[in-house]
Amino acid sequence: SQSVLIKADRSMPTMSSTSAIDNDAENALFAIFSTLSKRGPSSPAVTDAAASIQSLEEKLEGPSGIIHFLLLRLWLPPTENESQKDAVRGDSALSVLVHLVESRPSKYMSLTASAVRKSIEHEFTSAVAIDSNDDATNKHVSDALLMALAKLLIGPNSGSQVGIATDASASLLALCRWDRHQNNHCGSIAKRVLCTIDTLWYHLLEQGEQKRRESSCSQMRIAALMIDISLLGGKEMSLALLGDDKNDKGNSNGQSIMDKLLYIALDHPNDDPLLQVSALDQLERLAVYDNSEYPISSQRADFLLANDILRRGLLCLVGSPCDLTNDANTNEEWDEPDPINGGAALRLLTEICRVGVASSVSINEATRDKFQLLLCSFQKALHNFQPHGELERLSYIYAVSALFASCAMVASSAADVANTVLNDKTLLYEWLSLHIRVSQPKLKATVLSSLSQVIEPSIWKDDNQTARPSDSIALQLYQAFGHANNEGDATELILASAKSPFVEERLGAYSMLRAVVGRGVGVRLLLLYDDGSGNGFLSWLLNQDLESTVDGKKAKYEIVNSMLSQNEGLLGGLLPARALRQLEEWRSKGPNFVNTVPWEMATE
Repeated sequence: SQSVLIKADRSMPTMSSTSAIDNDAENALFAIFSTLSKRGPSSPAVTDAAASIQSLEEKLEGPSGIIHFLLLRLWLPPTENESQKDAVRGDSALSVLVHLVESRPSKYMSLTASAVRKSIEHEFTSAVAIDSNDDATNKHVSDALLMALAKLLIGPNSGSQVGIATDASASLLALCRWDRHQNNHCGSIAKRVLCTIDTLWYHLLEQGEQKRRESSCSQMRIAALMIDISLLGGKEMSLALLGDDKNDKGNSNGQSIMDKLLYIALDHPNDDPLLQVSALDQLERLAVYDNSEYPISSQRADFLLANDILRRGLLCLVGSPCDLTNDANTNEEWDEPDPINGGAALRLLTEICRVGVASSVSINEATRDKFQLLLCSFQKALHNFQPHGELERLSYIYAVSALFASCAMVASSAADVANTVLNDKTLLYEWLSLHIRVSQPKLKATVLSSLSQVIEPSIWKDDNQTARPSDSIALQLYQAFGHANNEGDATELILASAKSPFVEERLGAYSMLRAVVGRGVGVRLLLLYDDGSGNGFLSWLLNQDLESTVDGKKAKYEIVNSMLSQNEGLLGGLLPARALRQLEEWRSKGPNFVNTVPWEMATE
């Protein structure tokens, strides 16, 4: 059995500190361990152990006292002399604890799960360092302990007592998180945990159909823990993708633990759509790109952007005639999306596209090529998708914008794919038209906000991994906005929304203006606009009376800040000196700045 030896916390009680505990309790514990280690299938040892347990409960004030008593020994390495009372440590202490949980679940299971979680979260933190030369007592994390915790995820009481499974999952994740921060142990606990829960998942899938259905919650708990571990970093993600032929197991035909989740999520048609949508939700967690502690690793980006099974399965759910082993032919006719999980698949494809945008600088050429295949098929999927209701329309708008953002990113290396999408007038109209949403300010705000994020990705993802579309593509999309709205002037349409009585629509327009003023070509375009009465973008921007809400003032300030910070050296030749001074004063004093009129001028 593998184990990890870990430097103990200075405050952790040693074996010498337990000498103060009643010697009778020590004797009772050793008696329980000795009895359990000798028992056979029909041995009276269980009765003898029960008597010793009752005696120990009396001495240690009930189950909580026994659990604490055993936890002091749980992290200690095993001793060679099993005849001594201090032999009840490590896996020996664990065997007693497991017996208590299995023989008295109502009294011990919940208390034990909670106590072990608190102990692990206290003892195993990233602040604890390893010093191999330190003679302090070591903590011992055995495979038996990992298996005992993992079994709580799928135990008979895990459905009715969710807290037990939650504590067990949190304990295993805390161990993996701690291990990730250790230089000479990185990934070892994660690998063992993944192997353990992979084995349990395999046995759940080997059951009959009825038993498999009954174990659906247990399967998703395992999947959730696997995703949690995968989010920790690139090494952990790679471990989740390793097949059994690579980790010395041979019970799943070479499938990795991630493969098990993929086939549940992407099997089509599926006789358990509720389990399928839960699996899709777990996969969507991999596409989270705004976690500052655990950003998207290259391994996770490669999996999302280039995995053939993931791509084909999601496209199949949104109507593609492909299957998990073969892509669809170019001229094959698409079917209707899956009536239950087609929307979830579309949402995940959208998030994958956003991962492509967020990782556009770092992905390799092979991943980029596979991603282009996804974009071509995603374009067809959006033509095939007919949204109904406001929520589906919101998802559709974000999906189309994610497709265009991705194509803007790959335009330099995949001109054909990018041009095909960027000149798709049907999708542009469905995405950018405000007239078909004239009485829906929330949808209009979504349109404006989504377009702003395509033109200026730093609005939603501000880091050095995200490339910026070229000025020509940004200008092309800006003009397309006007074409999609009765061939109108894009600046006039945006300023009209900026003066809307609905705050949602105004905020969408402000976001769009912030994206445009971040480019020199955009600033020139806005300053050239005149509504025919001598008023234009600059007069609107400097009129602070037009916005009264806190969010609106902040958003308008961001326009000023972006325009000044992105166009230094350019604005001096475009703006009057007085207007430029006012804007610079606004930027220095913050969103609540108000341009006051001097008293002399006010009384003239």
